[in-house]
Amino acid sequence: MERDAKGLAIVIRSIPVRDYDRLLTLFSPSLGLMNVVSYGARKSVRSVKAPLYTEGNFSLEKGRRDWSLKDIDVISTHEGLHDDLDISQSAMLFSDLILVSRTAEPELYSLYVSALDALESHPYEKVVNAFVTCFLLQEGLSGDYISCPSCGKVFSKEEVLGFRPDMGVAVCPDCDTMSMTLILPPNARAYLRRIQEVGIEKAMDLTVSPEQEHRVFRYLLRTLLLSFPEKLRSIEHGIWKI
Repeated sequence: MERDAKGLAIVIRSIPVRDYDRLLTLFSPSLGLMNVVSYGARKSVRSVKAPLYTEGNFSLEKGRRDWSLKDIDVISTHEGLHDDLDISQSAMLFSDLILVSRTAEPELYSLYVSALDALESHPYEKVVNAFVTCFLLQEGLSGDYISCPSCGKVFSKEEVLGFRPDMGVAVCPDCDTMSMTLILPPNARAYLRRIQEVGIEKAMDLTVSPEQEHRVFRYLLRTLLLSFPEKLRSIEHGIWKI
């Protein structure tokens, strides 16, 4: 068995363990999702530090039981993500979704890092809307907002969509199973479709009113809670009121 590993990665979760150590969850396009112990990270000034959301080229060492952090060539620390509660919660949501996906595809890694970068310079609701929409699309967990994923009917231009929790997607009124209590109006549907078309980076340039941005933000969070029950602690136990 190889005793060392190196690769590009980012810290998506950091948990204190024992007296002085931290358990890091790394997301790497080459190494996958893996847990790594950072020994002495909570006390020793000489220990290698990898705070939450640090991206870099990680050098790891395999012990008897655990992988441990040996060294890191830092690319970005994303320090700005810790300065605001809403921004911090947004980043936590992104990490939760990565952990729920249990995948480490390069495209998903690029999406995650792009979202963290965007949080440092764009309104958090705009970034959340773009990340969640692109994440669901990449994972095959959303429709195309053109036709109903349940019955296949093409949506009319002015049609208001419902939702099916068992499928986790917006559907036509005939396929809705929530009595139209979670709806997606035509303008919001067009906005989500446009995000799918342009991707997360260009989505930051889309012009949408703050009111529309907020409505879509709340809609997406509600769909996530229905689609991933008891798996998204950032929403269920965070500061946002959904």
